[in-house]
Amino acid sequence: MSTAPNAGNNHDHHTHHTENSQSKKDGQAAKFKVVRPQESVFLWDEDLPPAANYEALGERLAACDDLFRNPLHGEGLRLILPDGKSKLITKGADLAPVIVDRVPLLVVRDGKTKASMVPAAHLNAMLQAEKFLGQFWHLDSITSVPMYLPDFTLTRPGYNDGGMGHRILYQGERPQVSNSLSTINQFLDVMDWDSNADRTNAVAAALTVMLRNHWAGGKPVIVATATKSHAGKDTVITFAAGLAGSVSISYQATNWALQRDFVGAVKTSPDDGVVVAENARLDRRDRCIASAFLERFATDPQPLLFSTGTGAPVRRRNDLVLAISTNFGTVSEDLMNRALPIHLSPVGDVASRKPSIGNPRHEFLPANKEQIAAELRGMIARWIAAGQPDDLDARHPFGPWAKVVGGILRVSGFTDFLGNYGQRKTTDDPVRRGLGLLGAAHHDEWLGAAAWAKSAVDLGLTKAVIPEAERENEISRTRGIGKVLSAHDQEAFLVETDALRLTLRLEKARRRRDGSEPQVRYCFVKVGSQPLPVDGDQSP
Repeated sequence: MSTAPNAGNNHDHHTHHTENSQSKKDGQAAKFKVVRPQESVFLWDEDLPPAANYEALGERLAACDDLFRNPLHGEGLRLILPDGKSKLITKGADLAPVIVDRVPLLVVRDGKTKASMVPAAHLNAMLQAEKFLGQFWHLDSITSVPMYLPDFTLTRPGYNDGGMGHRILYQGERPQVSNSLSTINQFLDVMDWDSNADRTNAVAAALTVMLRNHWAGGKPVIVATATKSHAGKDTVITFAAGLAGSVSISYQATNWALQRDFVGAVKTSPDDGVVVAENARLDRRDRCIASAFLERFATDPQPLLFSTGTGAPVRRRNDLVLAISTNFGTVSEDLMNRALPIHLSPVGDVASRKPSIGNPRHEFLPANKEQIAAELRGMIARWIAAGQPDDLDARHPFGPWAKVVGGILRVSGFTDFLGNYGQRKTTDDPVRRGLGLLGAAHHDEWLGAAAWAKSAVDLGLTKAVIPEAERENEISRTRGIGKVLSAHDQEAFLVETDALRLTLRLEKARRRRDGSEPQVRYCFVKVGSQPLPVDGDQSP
């Protein structure tokens, strides 16, 4: 029986999967050594218990090294094909030719030959039986792109056992690691980032994709936004996707339609690492870009992919990264809570620009994706050499991800990771944006709900901060804004005035004012301010 390897080890007897084979009849070179049948005849003895035959035949087939166990219990085998792809073997009819091609076999009873094929009933039973399946190595994924095992070591060519979820067959060469950041910086320097945090978050997105088999159900959605068309938001996602590749779908406001497109895309392109809802737009009826399906998928470690018209349900480990690009769409609060925000704000005519690196998306990135990947691996290598320090200042709902990626960025000198997280939440959520503007107008003032409701009316923010059902009169507006303010107690808001970028924190307390009876009051406390940069002398 084959014995399970230790976690994190690579096993050289499986490295033949990346060796050159002799030419096929059509002259094409196969990626794998041709598997030769073992010459000695295997005797399937009907006088023995079925378990004995299952175990012995499984051991003979496992020695051929192109068959692996599907990770889900009782889900059969995966056959590695000459082109590097795999085929699921879940039915006896599919297993029969696999045996014929690899093991000469005779069925005997009472010492007499009865047949040269395993009976069909046994073939189906073997694909469900632990005695048979237990002879094969588990295989979670097959990739031609280098991956990182749980201890952050790179996969070596061949079979790598990093434990459950990380048993990987890597069909490539030893990956390159670079000490330079020059190619990454060349790209970053020509993009119109809204802030240094957006620049850093773009690198964080690329690291997240490179480490995408980590944090199943705990990785953020890349949300790339821009102030105008052709600003480069999809270019940023292409940079982040790198060698992992991406598949794009159209954003659909109807949840079932988006799910159908998503599942169809993933099943059609199972090896791509990023799924992009590209250039998402809002219909007139929609308040924001939202999707219960995407929210659920982002947090599900092992999602079930199924939608009508996309074939049978498939469950897979969540090693995908989601991305959304939009110019003017407002992203829902639930999605922003799960987001890695990247914002671009170009000035002037974008179409007339001629970047020094050529067209970033269609020229520079395709020509330099291998070098960019090597530089990202170099960042991870430096972090490992530094002792794998966590970024303890990173604040995000996906904490384990943020600590690791933030630590890698810091070691390589990238600052302000997630520094725009609160600002983008304020900007991209209409309620939070309205509350930020309300607070900026009366920061550090303790006011009751009635006063805040009146201010919302005066500032034209009624629709933004008061629920529709509560706008009818002064009493209902007071009640409505009280509910909204209470729901956002202790949250931070980043808002820009004409001259300042303010950081406000909403506080709620029961207070007296001018000797009156105590009542619940709210205050947007200013916890920071920063003057906005001056673009230059605008005088004629």
